[in-house]
Amino acid sequence: MDIIPHLREVTRMKKSALILSLVLSLALPFPASAQVDPALVHLNNYSYFYGRQYYVLRSGRTQMFIQSDKVDMGPAFTYLLFDAENARQSARKDSACNYTPRSGFQTSALEVVMGGYPFVAVGQNTMTRWVLEDGIPKVEAVWWAGGIQVTEKIFALAGMNAFARSVTLRGAQIVGTENVELRLGLPEGKIDTAGGGIIYSGEKGRIAVAARGLHASVDGSYLEIPAVVKPQGEETFTTYILAQVPTGDLDAFAKEVGDAGEYTGEVAETQQNWARLTAIKTSDTVVQHLFDNVRYTLPGCVSDVGIMDAGVFEYGGQWIRDASHTALGLLQTGQFRLTRTLLSYMLDSMITANGATMISSSYERPENEEFDQMGELWDALKNYYYWTGDASLLKQNASKLIAMTNRPLIPEFRDSTGMVHNKREYWERFLTDGYELAYQVWVIQGLRDAVELAPVIGAEKYVPAWRAAAEKMLHAMLHDPKMALVHDGALIKRRALDGQIVDTVRYKGYKVDSPALTESLQRLLPDASMALPIAMRIVDPESPLARKTIDNLQALWDSRWAFGGYDRYNTSSQPDQPGPWSFATCFILRAEQEAGMYKLSRRTLEWLYDVQGGHTGAYFEEIPVNRHQEFTDGILPWPVAEVALFVVRHWLGVNFQNGRVVIRPNLYPGTGAVDAKLRFRKGSIDLKISGAGRINRALVNGRVVKPGSDGSVVLPADFDGGAVILVTR
Repeated sequence: MDIIPHLREVTRMKKSALILSLVLSLALPFPASAQVDPALVHLNNYSYFYGRQYYVLRSGRTQMFIQSDKVDMGPAFTYLLFDAENARQSARKDSACNYTPRSGFQTSALEVVMGGYPFVAVGQNTMTRWVLEDGIPKVEAVWWAGGIQVTEKIFALAGMNAFARSVTLRGAQIVGTENVELRLGLPEGKIDTAGGGIIYSGEKGRIAVAARGLHASVDGSYLEIPAVVKPQGEETFTTYILAQVPTGDLDAFAKEVGDAGEYTGEVAETQQNWARLTAIKTSDTVVQHLFDNVRYTLPGCVSDVGIMDAGVFEYGGQWIRDASHTALGLLQTGQFRLTRTLLSYMLDSMITANGATMISSSYERPENEEFDQMGELWDALKNYYYWTGDASLLKQNASKLIAMTNRPLIPEFRDSTGMVHNKREYWERFLTDGYELAYQVWVIQGLRDAVELAPVIGAEKYVPAWRAAAEKMLHAMLHDPKMALVHDGALIKRRALDGQIVDTVRYKGYKVDSPALTESLQRLLPDASMALPIAMRIVDPESPLARKTIDNLQALWDSRWAFGGYDRYNTSSQPDQPGPWSFATCFILRAEQEAGMYKLSRRTLEWLYDVQGGHTGAYFEEIPVNRHQEFTDGILPWPVAEVALFVVRHWLGVNFQNGRVVIRPNLYPGTGAVDAKLRFRKGSIDLKISGAGRINRALVNGRVVKPGSDGSVVLPADFDGGAVILVTR
């Protein structure tokens, strides 16, 4: 891939933005931030832009996406607010509650006025990161207003529809005392005052900024706070961003804004909420930062009623597969209540009585259904049951779960091989009818899970049929003389009903610069979904079949670019989004780790950390290498959850076997001691691993437990939490 034209385009836009900023600063009256050039608004509307990253927070029903920019196109630290219970709204930035066509969302930036000039965070000189302070994850931005170092910290208050925003001014490089002013803005429009704050009322909701007790004054849509900064001195100001979504009673909201104080009780509740969640401590800084980033991000992705946009700034839709994987990620981070809410919403609103599952907020014709969704939901439900001990969701939805499990087994979807077939492949392209590897794998997993939990849902009578179907499907997938999804010692993606390998196709794209629209022929192989049976251990990860499959998947790394990451399948058949895909890369990462191919796995893991979005834990669906996908490149919860799943299931090696906790540590060679507090049922698994290597000795609540021949430790059936110490060699 020749990436030079893309970089030239970024450089051109950066230079244009700089010129526009200079012209505006010279020509426009103070404050410059009140009038924003349309070109800058348009560039800020791009979901993906070079160096752009996001942080995700949620307080109550209000979802906040903090945008951090490294290219100078106006303020580098801004935010968008959405109704977390309206998945459609977050499909585009210009639907945000604080967006206006005139200024976009740039009024959300803090201004520090000194000498009559309003300083804002500038991309090339602003550093942002997650910090854990007083037990609460906060988004921190450090930038400079002249010689004053400015530190902003934003965090979500538990259940409040409110975010705390502290501003610390340090006179690091000033020579004399400076009288400055903090300016906190709202969109231009209908503005009301309330106590120490101001309120903006828009069609999608109300937003307020409040600074009670700080002698604030109002200038149009800005709240102004005076400050005095001395050389080497430091002053901190605590302010709040409040929201009312959707728009409700103004008087009630005004009272809340006027009463905004220190929120001492709410801060304490927020601390308590975070204190009981899963956390790890390791000297492996990449694993440490990745896990922290995703555990801070995940609760911001799902509303308190279970609604989740599967692709922020892109889709505005809901899928069972995305939500199921997000539920798994929430479990690994200890978010039990939110996991239950998400699973309950799926069972209530995303599955029909006859077992059909939701795809992009709707239901497809039978031949275009996604069979993997049955197994993915079962995997999430089984893990929820084992992690929490709560069987109520399973029991309350038994009839739907039985219908969902049986649905792929009807004659319309299967033939004498025992495998399922249809016309919609795993990545949602429409092909001729055939057998898809990912569908077989997830149906097998779903049937196995259903067999395991049949006594819980009162489905014992189905067990013989479900077990037989899973065994027949697995045998055909690996060993059928004509239809097996294996060729030349490696897994393959798909066969047609006549047994032909489906590889070379003619598939029409719909982005003007996509390979599928501009190139005469496309290939399907290799495909990242070929890693799934290895990651899930349906295929032995250490077998020659697994290793050759992983070797074949290396063709997806740096397919048409030079900055790492795996594409989801052969780039020539991409209809819209060529480039490395985050959750497809996670599939292969998990397979590489299970196969003990640590050199490959480490390279993949470090790419997930270094890639745009990795340092915040809010991943783009892919890093686009063509121009036309940049505007709507989605921020997805799924890859965030995949990283959490990797750390707990594949790195720490914590999983379940017939309802019992099984631990098979799989640390990178050379890794030192690891401490993990994993929320488990009403307590926790306090796991200590002495370092990388095979388990030599195991203590469970002080009792010696003998490791198995496969290097795993199975905890006692009555284990309900406590200390697990693993000494490795």
